[in-house]
Amino acid sequence: MLKPVPDSERGAALAVSLIFLLLMTMAAIAAVQAASSQERMAANSKFSNDSLQAAEAGLRQAEVDLFDNFAGFATPCSGADCNIDASIYDPATQSRPSNQWIEISPSTETNNMTLWYRVINLGQSNTPVNIARPAPGTLYRVVVVSFRGSTRTVLEAIYVQSEA
Repeated sequence: MLKPVPDSERGAALAVSLIFLLLMTMAAIAAVQAASSQERMAANSKFSNDSLQAAEAGLRQAEVDLFDNFAGFATPCSGADCNIDASIYDPATQSRPSNQWIEISPSTETNNMTLWYRVINLGQSNTPVNIARPAPGTLYRVVVVSFRGSTRTVLEAIYVQSEA
């Protein structure tokens, strides 16, 4: 015996399936956006870390040059000519801050980043602190700038070259 076919559909399966498909699509889009955002944050964190490590490597190189009696660069600057220009903090500036900065070429030690450093003679001190043997010495300020892309790191350190 055949059942009569109704004039209109009574099931809701199609409507429920379409709504479920829409919800799944929205969830997938949100997941892709979150994943790409996390990827960008991870890349930014990596560049920041690489820049910091490169700047630290530059500080070590400048320290070696400093204690080798300036074999790697000219005499440190002193006086008013040694003011640090504000452009070194600007990520848009990608050229050497001035001719007084020494460039360290990109290498594996510097995470393939461009580095510049500058040594500034701060003058004599009769009682510098935090050294093994307190004795008169010359104070030097070393400033290192590393950058790649929009990531820029500026590190400074003070060194004492003891006269004793």
